[in-house]
Amino acid sequence: MTVGSFAADWRQRWEESDEHPPATVSTYTAAVKWIREELGMLRLVECTTGKLEKGVRRIADEHGDTTAKQARTVLRHIFADAVRLDALATNPALGVSPIKPKAGEVRAMSQLEVVALRNAARQWEATPHKSFRPYRRDILDSIDVMLGTGVRTGELLGLRWLDIDLEADVPTVSVMGTVTQAKGQGVIWKPAPKSETSKRTLYLPSIAADALRRKAAEREFLPESEAVFASEVGTWRNPSAYRVHFRQVRELASLDWVTPKTIRKTVATTIYNSDSLDNASQQLGHSEVGVTAKHYVQKLNIGPQGVVGVLDEWFQSAS
Repeated sequence: MTVGSFAADWRQRWEESDEHPPATVSTYTAAVKWIREELGMLRLVECTTGKLEKGVRRIADEHGDTTAKQARTVLRHIFADAVRLDALATNPALGVSPIKPKAGEVRAMSQLEVVALRNAARQWEATPHKSFRPYRRDILDSIDVMLGTGVRTGELLGLRWLDIDLEADVPTVSVMGTVTQAKGQGVIWKPAPKSETSKRTLYLPSIAADALRRKAAEREFLPESEAVFASEVGTWRNPSAYRVHFRQVRELASLDWVTPKTIRKTVATTIYNSDSLDNASQQLGHSEVGVTAKHYVQKLNIGPQGVVGVLDEWFQSAS
């Protein structure tokens, strides 16, 4: 059997074996495609670690390090399955060298860019849409909640009214779940966020608390929905549909590089610059502070202001 044929069979068995997050299914499906393209004609018994290594490197050259890293992971699963089914005695993919994608430069939004995004959201809400389908006109409120909390898109759309306390001295929101697309079920709410550290209670600054108060005032239109940012009919909102609207807003603001994840980076960078990296990491719900430092904080190459006094005093004493 060839790698291409076995990989296609493996993907079908894997998908039917359990319920997998839609993002993982999409990632693994794409990885199988590139594996079949680069290694598909090899027979399983012909595969050596060296041949697989060269195939993964070709994927890296053609499609980038991140795609190659995913392909390497899937190759390990595919050949482990081949061993399990007695098609091979050993797994040659285990020796393929790790792919270490280069971390890109973190870019957070400036205050002027935040203002531009919020103004564009107001403009989007006020613009008539040429569609017979209803539109939720709360994109500004959702952006304000992200700006005030740094929550992920799935966490934002998974906020429930029972998770919010606007009557406390300092209002809070508890991030207790996320929304995801489930096979055969549509969009559902999952009680476990991305990781256990994602379950967290966050204090709300005015920008987020005011947005949620506006949402609470509108709740009479969807009184039975437990979702704060519900769909037009009161169900859990599809993250993909939400991102379509977000992209329309960022285009109005001429901020094509901005995504909801950029807002998370902006929140982390703001907290880091004014407080600490640990608190920025806790706010975002990361299990490791290194993830925050590497991927979410924009570093400013500015020397410490306190050295001015130190150097002045030193030069004065030397003169």
